[in-house]
Amino acid sequence: MESDTGRFWVYVIQGQPFTDKRGRQRPGRYYVGLTVAPSRRLRQHNGDIKGGARSTRSGRPWAPRALYGPYEDRSEATKAERALKRGKRGAGRTRWLTEDSPFCRGEGAAHPWVTDPLWKP
Repeated sequence: MESDTGRFWVYVIQGQPFTDKRGRQRPGRYYVGLTVAPSRRLRQHNGDIKGGARSTRSGRPWAPRALYGPYEDRSEATKAERALKRGKRGAGRTRWLTEDSPFCRGEGAAHPWVTDPLWKP
């Protein structure tokens, strides 16, 4: 289990592709959240351990797409999460830049967590 480092992260995950009601293939939904333990949180969303968000029960398994941060406190991370949700949609959330918001920091889609979901801060 990951330790609480006291540093917060804003993460973007994507669900599995699906077929809509009209039979069209759609990419999976994107979900944005914040946590102190990205790897544990992803396991929760995927149902491996207790505690995932209700809205992510469908779309499993979820895959990491971007990780922003670290942020020193929950307040700062919450502001970053809100800025990302207001400013970007879909795959654009993986391409968030400092030009888009002063709250953007970190590597985003290039972060090691994206390729190694077991990465720990």
